Amino acid sequence: MNPQSHSAALRGPRPQFAFGDGGGANRLARTLLALGLAALLCLPACSFTPDEAESASSRNTPAAEATSHLTFRTDEKLQQHFEKHGWETGCATTEEYLAAANAVIADPASLHKLQAEDGDDLYFLERTGEFVVVSPAGYIRTYYLTDRDYFDRQ
Repeated sequence: MNPQSHSAALRGPRPQFAFGDGGGANRLARTLLALGLAALLCLPACSFTPDEAESASSRNTPAAEATSHLTFRTDEKLQQHFEKHGWETGCATTEEYLAAANAVIADPASLHKLQAEDGDDLYFLERTGEFVVVSPAGYIRTYYLTDRDYFDRQ
């Protein structure tokens, strides 16, 4: 056995993904992307001091830009929304759900608008139908799937 075939035998077969099915593989790819983006967004926060956080929020920037990793107001609210919408977004855990919502907010392809009624920031990723609402205080209110008409009516 030559060295190349020996190392290939040790690694085992490569996993195969059927991207054409539109189901689990796309959810897996989206989840992996969301987790990676969330990890990248968290890096700058590691060296953030409270004084820097105050100055960032006082610059009159949208909540998503002032905070590198948004959360729900409480763990209970995160859990409630995950139980209601986690299955439809393809998320298996609250951590995946939160990372996926943050990935939509950070995605430059996401449509964004300010809801005049209560000042919420609305994000919609048209290619996936993902919709995120962020409160003026910088907390995620919800994350779920919908369509462009719904986003436009908000």
